[in-house]
Amino acid sequence: MQVKVEKQPKSTLKLIISVPSTNVKEEYEKVFEEVVKNAEFPGFRKGMAPKDMVKQKTDVSKLYGEVINNLLQKYYTQALKENLVQPVSNPKVEIKEFDLEKDFEFTAILAVRPEVEIGDYKSEIKSNYDKKIEEAISDTHVHLHTNDVIDALLKNSKVEISDLLVDEEAERMMSRLINQAQSIGLSLDQYLKAQNKTADQLKDEYKKIAENNIKSEFILDKLIRDEKIEITDKEVEDMIKASGVPDAEEKLNNTTEKWYIKNILEKNKLITKLMEEAEGENHHAH
Repeated sequence: MQVKVEKQPKSTLKLIISVPSTNVKEEYEKVFEEVVKNAEFPGFRKGMAPKDMVKQKTDVSKLYGEVINNLLQKYYTQALKENLVQPVSNPKVEIKEFDLEKDFEFTAILAVRPEVEIGDYKSEIKSNYDKKIEEAISDTHVHLHTNDVIDALLKNSKVEISDLLVDEEAERMMSRLINQAQSIGLSLDQYLKAQNKTADQLKDEYKKIAENNIKSEFILDKLIRDEKIEITDKEVEDMIKASGVPDAEEKLNNTTEKWYIKNILEKNKLITKLMEEAEGENHHAH
């Protein structure tokens, strides 16, 4: 296997992967053997029909499709490991052609973790708080909100994220909206008409929201490390137990679920810390 790694703009990589035809044929034989093993023909026991007969009756495009899927999974994963690439998106894969007599070449475009540069965000958060105080002189209970902190972080950071990530997230948001609309008996067209928007306008809005959401995730992740925010396993377990969900016991044994909750708690702890610093002694008047 040969791999060429090309850097693209906005934290995106392009992998050009070439698999020798001998490996392609090996994979084809493996898949075809499996088809023969499961083939049933009148007059033959299962898996005992002649290969030529099986080949004649087999849908070649389906067979090739399975071979291609196996090759993509195997060699894409191998290419990532060999080149120490850690994607943060699903790959966008392109195949030029498939021929058993030729090397199999495909490209995979993927997003990687972006570089995050953060400026003087603490001054910005404090400035946001001071403005709130000025606007509500008679109100002693003025406090920052999560959005005030996130806005300050976005304003004071440089982070270029891949369009692939933005598109993925915007698509997810569109799918969610379509499902919600359908659940109350509305089609997407009816929803758009009610909102006086076109599908393109809605997509653009979602892309902007998606971009800010993803940027803030990467910024917060960096600050969690910079500010040395730590959450113990006990805090995670206490949170799961306190949630009172029916499958709490299952969640306690689910590593992915625990990691997800730990991540949420870390972000909450960081944001609270930044609020406390900006509000000073007023923070405890919550």
